[in-house]
This record gives sequence, structure tokens and C-alpha cells, in this order.
Amino acid sequence: MADHLLRSLGNEHRNARLAAGLSLRTVERRTGLSRSFLSRLERGLAPGASVRAMAVSFAVLGMRLSARPYPEGPPLRDVAHARLLSRFKSGLAPTIRMRTEVPLRQHGESRAWDAELADGGGATCTLEAETGLYDLQAIDRRIALKMVDDGVERVILLVADTRRNRRVLREFHDLIELRYPLSTREVMRELRAGRLPQRSGVVLR
Repeated sequence: MADHLLRSLGNEHRNARLAAGLSLRTVERRTGLSRSFLSRLERGLAPGASVRAMAVSFAVLGMRLSARPYPEGPPLRDVAHARLLSRFKSGLAPTIRMRTEVPLRQHGESRAWDAELADGGGATCTLEAETGLYDLQAIDRRIALKMVDDGVERVILLVADTRRNRRVLREFHDLIELRYPLSTREVMRELRAGRLPQRSGVVLR
């Protein structure tokens, strides 16, 4: 993916330079970048090129370099995330099944729920797991959007039980109470009994 992006940028740089009637020597003088670097850039052979160097070079050609990340498949999860899901799963009744990385139902959708719970009757409940609450409001917006897009009515927010996470949950008590009214004890009581919670809730594990 990175090599393809570099080749694409190199082709665009070369095409823009030729369209402007500029030589590599001219671009070299105006940017302070060496001709050898510019040549490698245009051939997609400059993996160490900095964003600043490319932005300066494109600016001389009358172009603005822009970059923006887009979601493409589930992110890699670390060991702490896997352990959090494992701790949660250990507290479920045998009749509750849990599968992880469950894509949203829309065709071609790249987003996924961290997990989905299903009871013996076929009912389901989605789950998002967070090892660190660095931006609870952003997490809440992301979950709310996924709920709307996937037609989901309730979700369990699974959070690692750390001092920092507990402090964040206390600071945003009003938001948590509104979005996730069930407590850890209430959610786990239902799941240990083999039932899915009927409302959203937060679980600290």
C-alpha cells in the first residue's frame, strides 16, 4: 500500500512538472531539494521522503499536498485488548455465545463490532471494547454512528478496569448514565443468567 502510494505521488509529480514545462534542475533550485532525490521521488523510489519535502516540491508545481487516513478493515488489536475480551467472556453463561470482529450488516461495510453476543433464542447484542478511554466523547460518537448504521438498539461498552478509566467514567457520569444506563453488576447479572441485557451498559473488567 505504501509503495503504491509513493509511485502514485511520483507519477503525479512528474506529470505536473512536465505540464508546467519545468526541468528537474529548475525544481532543484526553487526547492533546495537535490535532483537525485527529485528523480527518485518521481520514480517512486524515495521511501524516506518526508511529508514536508514532498509538500514543498508540489507547491513549486502549483499543487497542494494533502493527506487523510480512511478506514479500511478492522484495526490491529494488541494483547491487552484480547485479554480484556477474554476476561469478559469468562463471565458469560455457557448458553451465551460470543464471536469477535463482526462486520456491520451493510454490504461493503469495512467497520466491525469488537464482538457480538447471542443467546439460545437467537437474540444478539453488540459489544465494543476499550482498554483506554483517551477520548470518551469520540468513542461515544463512533459507537452511536455504528448503532444507527447497523440498526442496533443496545450495546455493551466493555472497559478495562484501570484507575484512569474509572476516573474518566466518573468525570463523564452524565453521558454514561444517558447512553449506557446499566451498570457492570446489572449487565453481568443478566449474562451470567444466560440472558442478554435489554438496555445498553458499561462493563468494567
